[in-house]
Amino acid sequence: MSVQVDQISATQKRIAITVPQAEVKKKVDDAFKRYAGKINLPGFRRGHIPRNIIEARFGKQIRAEVASDLMNFKFREASVDVEYLGQPEVETAEDLSVASDFAFSIKVQVKPSVQVSNYAGVKVDFPVVAVSDEQVEAQVRARLGAAARLVAVEEDRAVERGDLVLTEIAVGDDVVESGTMVNTVGDRYYPGVDALVVGLKRGGSANGSVSFGSNAPAQSLRGQTRDVRVTVVGIQVSRVPELSDEVATELGYEGGVEAMRAALRMQEENTANEAARNQARVNLLQVLLARHPIEVPPAMVESHLQLLLEELKIQAAQRGRDPRNLRYSEAQLADLRERGAFAARSSILLDAVAKAEAIVVTDDDLDAKYQEIADMRGQRKEAIKGYFAKDNAVEELRKRLSEERTLDWLLERAELVTAEAPVAEPVAAEPLTMQVAAEPAAEDAPPPKKRKAAKAEAAAAAETAAVETAAVETAPAVEADAAPKKKAKKKAE
Repeated sequence: MSVQVDQISATQKRIAITVPQAEVKKKVDDAFKRYAGKINLPGFRRGHIPRNIIEARFGKQIRAEVASDLMNFKFREASVDVEYLGQPEVETAEDLSVASDFAFSIKVQVKPSVQVSNYAGVKVDFPVVAVSDEQVEAQVRARLGAAARLVAVEEDRAVERGDLVLTEIAVGDDVVESGTMVNTVGDRYYPGVDALVVGLKRGGSANGSVSFGSNAPAQSLRGQTRDVRVTVVGIQVSRVPELSDEVATELGYEGGVEAMRAALRMQEENTANEAARNQARVNLLQVLLARHPIEVPPAMVESHLQLLLEELKIQAAQRGRDPRNLRYSEAQLADLRERGAFAARSSILLDAVAKAEAIVVTDDDLDAKYQEIADMRGQRKEAIKGYFAKDNAVEELRKRLSEERTLDWLLERAELVTAEAPVAEPVAAEPLTMQVAAEPAAEDAPPPKKRKAAKAEAAAAAETAAVETAAVETAPAVEADAAPKKKAKKKAE
């Protein structure tokens, strides 16, 4: 077999392969023998069908299968030293004949080679963000809101919008739901019942039409709309505690109200500083990419896009949303694809800088990352390490850590230009303005579907990667850092 590898462009290579005639003939002969032993034809014993008969009936199909097998096997042999991305593409293929060599060529996408220069000492805008008293008070209110408790309404008043109402629901003479709690802000289990109870006092009843949702406790009525009688048994309201030293201590802030405000201010400042640092990293990448125009292969963009979508699913699950309900408009997908392209260019650039500066990630660095993820998830380091090893994701994690370390190396040597300006609001804080299904996500919404356990852990580890954070949380022109997938041996079809 002869192999010739040519560079077509910065992101494409051609692998031209020629299989000798003798090998082609043997493969075809072997294929005919296999067919002769498997097919049944009237008037012939299996395994004793003349070749000319098989040729007439199945010759074209047999030669096509041999050609496909040869291209797959020979391509895998020839591409061992070629780090290609995505799916190989058959460019040319001669007709297979036992009388001649079989020649074909396959195009593959490759990561471009980039020469970098003038990357140290870059002027970078570094936003300085001041945390306001209003931001601190908003956090105080959020903590108090999270500590709200349901209390019974003692006074003799009617049900108001926003109350939770203990009810009895009857269909005809049968009580089908006793002690049912109804949310007066659009009940998901009994659509329409909230309109009936608002305005009633304890002991009051109302008749009307109610839909029994698919999750309603009364299984026999699920999915039905029936005329019911609803009786108010009790009224409860969510009560937010008043801020006091005692409440602050109960919330975990030793030292009372002032200690609580001080801790929340520090937390807000840390968040703002990290956001400013991420924005500076993005600004740095934008400057360097402007100096180093990089052509990026489509497969690499697609890989980064999929990682961004995985990250948004994880973020949605962390906010209590069901990731299966996430929907994106064409404009949002186009924006994410642009971010993926930025991420791919950034990855290529950072890899070139890492090689130029001999920035490496050691096994000790990986162990430290495993421990960090283990501490975050309350698991043993050995278990986390096993997840990565099982899915062959160790090198992907090493790549991510290398990019993060290289980006920090560049930022430490940059000339930071500070300005009193707020960091841009996160575009994807609610995964862009994505559309969600009308049905609200359940409180116990399942986590996003993950391809394998290690991929989930890899995505979790990636949450700390600077460039990927930029891709998910900054303006549309800013994208992510995600390492390309490890080259997989794929069929060339």
